[in-house]
Amino acid sequence: MKTFNWDISADSSESISHNTTITAFGDGYEQAVSFGINNSRKSWQCSRTDKKAVIDEIYRFLIDTKGVEPFNFKPLTDEPSIKVRLDGEISRQKTGGDVWQIGFTLKQVF
Repeated sequence: MKTFNWDISADSSESISHNTTITAFGDGYEQAVSFGINNSRKSWQCSRTDKKAVIDEIYRFLIDTKGVEPFNFKPLTDEPSIKVRLDGEISRQKTGGDVWQIGFTLKQVF
């Protein structure tokens, strides 16, 4: 399995969603249950600003996964790596000179 070997920007963000089923009753009571054994899933809105050559390497790596091939990702140096896949669009833009920025979203897979 491939590994994403680049650090992401400090302004990248992590979110967690829980997959649950909720049944609401007329008297205000509701019952919530977990949907599946892995009902908590993390996702990251990632970005990086760097020289064009580095941004192009990241871009090619992400494009090669076609949004379906999972890969290892370590969002923080003190956390274990997890398995993710590309979720949605990849954007890259020139910010000036030889400096570019790339943005993408990663979703945890099991």
